[in-house]
Formats: sequence, structure tokens, C-alpha cells
Amino acid sequence: MRRKSLLFMSTLALATMGLTACGDDSGGGAESAEPTTASEETTTPEEPTADETKTATEEESTDSGSAAPTDSAADSGAPADLGATDPGPAPEGAVIPADAVATPPQAIGPFTLQEASGPARMYADDDFTVRIAVDGNVLSSPYESLVEYIATSNTPAGTGSCGTNESGSSITCYLRTTDGVITVTATPEEVSLEDMVVFVNHYAAEAGAA
Repeated sequence: MRRKSLLFMSTLALATMGLTACGDDSGGGAESAEPTTASEETTTPEEPTADETKTATEEESTDSGSAAPTDSAADSGAPADLGATDPGPAPEGAVIPADAVATPPQAIGPFTLQEASGPARMYADDDFTVRIAVDGNVLSSPYESLVEYIATSNTPAGTGSCGTNESGSSITCYLRTTDGVITVTATPEEVSLEDMVVFVNHYAAEAGAA
């Protein structure tokens, strides 16, 4: 009888241990579920459609085509540079016709002839920052004696030459005409001797020096 009781107790203990083991396995199974990977959670970005790509390209083309105008286009209305087309002095022996002295050219490059009633005329640029006087009064002295007064930096120009007086306070040009010599003057503060020479070259050419 005692032996049967021990056997029954052993069987009961084994059964209890088996149930406990089963309970542990079920709990462990719940905890051992596989985690979700980052690749599964991350949403793949959508690729742009063909229409979206075309629209972006057209916008870039429009932006690049609306660039600001270049400096050369902005300067297209600027007065022509006389020095760029300098005709040089008239041929040796050439003179300015008398009628051209009485009725001088209306414009020499960016310089416009101002209104006047007498033979002394004035050319000026649009801003009146440079003024050049052309005196149509014919001088009685010969050209060769007049140029002695402008010997400083004397430079051939038009039908004569240009230079400065000894003090350099005035730029003077003497030009031969059919009736004698006329005077063209300016101040160094407004125009350089080099630019004055170019102006006189154009004046003689426009006046028909021959």
C-alpha cells in the first residue's frame, strides 16, 4: 500500500512538471515573435513621372532664357567713338571750301552744332560737358606764322594742325581754307589734345576738304 502511494505521488509530480514546462514554452513563443525590419517600415520614395520631369526641364529652360541683357546691348545707343573711325589729316595741300566754312557740318560724331547767328560757331555734346569753338572769321596772317603760337605738342590735323600755347591753357587748331585760315579752339579741362585732333580730322572730312 505504501509503495502504491509513492508511485502515485511520483506520477503526479511528473505530470505537474510537464504542465509547467508547457506553460513556459507558450510564454516564450509569444516573446520570440520576429521584429519588423527597418526595410519593411521604410516607404520607398516615388519616382517622378515623365510629365513632371518635362515640366521641370521647361522651367529651367525658361529661366536660362530670361537672362539680363549684356553690357554691349545696353550700350548700343551710346554715341560713336570718334577715335574708332579717325580719317586722319587731309591730304597735303587740301583746303576746306569757303561755303563749308559759312555752313559748317551739323554734327561731328556725338557733337552737335549749336545755333548762332555769326561766323563763330560752337559744337557741344549732349551734356554740354565738352564744347569746341569753330571761328569762321578768316585770319589775315599766313598759316606758317600762326602755327608758331601752337608749337607745343603741335600735331597735324585736318587741313592744318593743333597744339597748345606755352602755358598749356588752351588748345588751338589752325585750318587752311580756300580764303585763308580759320581757328578751332577748346580748353584742356574739357577735351584732350588727342581728341581735339580727331575732331578736326572729322570736321575737315565732313566739310569736304580737297
